[in-house]
Amino acid sequence: MAHSSEQKARVTTEGAGRNLSAVASLWRDDLGRVTVRALQGMILIAAIWLVSKILIQLKLVTLPLLIALIIASAMHPIIRLLRRYMNRIAAAAITLVGSIAILSGAISFIVTTVVNEMSGLTRKAQQGFSELVDILSSWGIPLAHSHLSQYADSLWKLAQTSSARASAIEGVTIVTSIMTGALLMIVFLFFFLLDGDKMWDFIVDFLPLSARVRVNAAGEASMHVLGRYIRGTVLIAAFAAVVDLIAMLIMRVPLAFPLAAMIFLGAFVPIVGALTTGLAAALVALVAGGPAASLVLVCVVIVVNQIEHYVLQPKVMGSSLSLHGIVIIIALGIGAQQGGVAGALLAVPITAAVWSSFKVFRDMAGGDNAAAVGEIVDGVGAKVDLNEGATSAGSSPAHLGADAPDSGKAGR
Repeated sequence: MAHSSEQKARVTTEGAGRNLSAVASLWRDDLGRVTVRALQGMILIAAIWLVSKILIQLKLVTLPLLIALIIASAMHPIIRLLRRYMNRIAAAAITLVGSIAILSGAISFIVTTVVNEMSGLTRKAQQGFSELVDILSSWGIPLAHSHLSQYADSLWKLAQTSSARASAIEGVTIVTSIMTGALLMIVFLFFFLLDGDKMWDFIVDFLPLSARVRVNAAGEASMHVLGRYIRGTVLIAAFAAVVDLIAMLIMRVPLAFPLAAMIFLGAFVPIVGALTTGLAAALVALVAGGPAASLVLVCVVIVVNQIEHYVLQPKVMGSSLSLHGIVIIIALGIGAQQGGVAGALLAVPITAAVWSSFKVFRDMAGGDNAAAVGEIVDGVGAKVDLNEGATSAGSSPAHLGADAPDSGKAGR
C-alpha cells in the first residue's frame, strides 16, 4: 500500500514537472524571450515613473539635493586638491564658500540684468517679429500677418499677465520656497563636500559583495559625467555669450548685455536654449540694424554653435554628453513638464549620468569590465580592480567630495 502511494506521488510529481517544463518552454523561443524582456522593461518604466512621482512631490527637498549633488561633482577636482594641504572640514568650508560666492554673484548679475531690461527685450522682440513677418510677406511667402501678430500679442500679454498674477498671489510662497531650498542646498552641498565618499560607502555596504564592484564603477562614471558636464557647460556658455556680445556691440545692437546674459543661460538648456536665445537676439538686431545686421548675427550664432559642438564640447566634455539629439529633446520635454525651468536645466545632466551608469553595468556584465569603465570615465585616475573588488583610489570610487586622505599638515 505504501509502495503504491509512493508510486502515485512520483507519477504526480513527474506529471507536474512535465507540465512546468512545457509551460517554461513557451518562454524559451525568440518570442518568449522578447516578451519577458518587454515585461521587465514595463516593470522598470513603472518603477521609474513611481519614483519620479515621489521625488516630484518632495521637490522642496529633492531639487536642492540634486543641485547640491551636481555642484559637488563639479567641485570634485578642487576639493581633492585642497585636501592635499588641509583637513576635510577646512577644504569643504573653503570650497563651499567659494562656490556660493561665485554662484550668488553670477545669478544676481544675470537675473538683475535680464529682469531690469525684460520689458525692453519683450518690446524689441515683438517689433522684430512683426518686421520679420512683413519681410517674408514682401518676398511672396504667404503668411497670415494679422493672425500671427495677434498670436504674438496674446503670447506677450499672457506672459506678462501670468508673471504679474504669480507675483501678486504667490509671491510670498515663492520667496519662502526659494529661501528654504537655497538653505537646504547649502547644507546638502557642505555635507557632500565633507563626507560624500563616506556617504557612498555607507550606501554600497548594503549591497551584496558581488554587486559592489559594478555599483562603484557606475557611481564613478555618473559622478564624473555630472562634474565634467557642468564645468564644460559653464565654459561653453561663457564662450558663446562673450563672442555674441562682441558681435552685438560691434553692430550696435541695443540691450546687448541682457541678450548676452540670456545666451549664457540658454546654453544650459542644450539645443532648445541656444535656438531660443539666438532667435531673440536676431529679432532685436532686426529692429535696430535691419535685415543685414540680423542676418550677420544669425551667422555669428550659427558659427559659434558649430565651434561649440565640434571643437569645444569634445575637448571640455569628452564623452560626458554622449546622447543623441532626440534623447536630449525628449529629456528636456519631460523635465520641463515635470519640474518647470529647474526640471529642464537638470534633465540633461541627470540623463547623461544615468546613461553612463547603464553603460558601465552593460559593459561589465558583458565581460568588458575595467576597460569599459576606463573608457566611460575617460581619464579618471581610479581604476576598478575586479579581483580585489576595490579601486586604486580607495574603497569606493564614486566620491562626491574627494578621495585624497586628510593631510597631516593640518589638525583633524
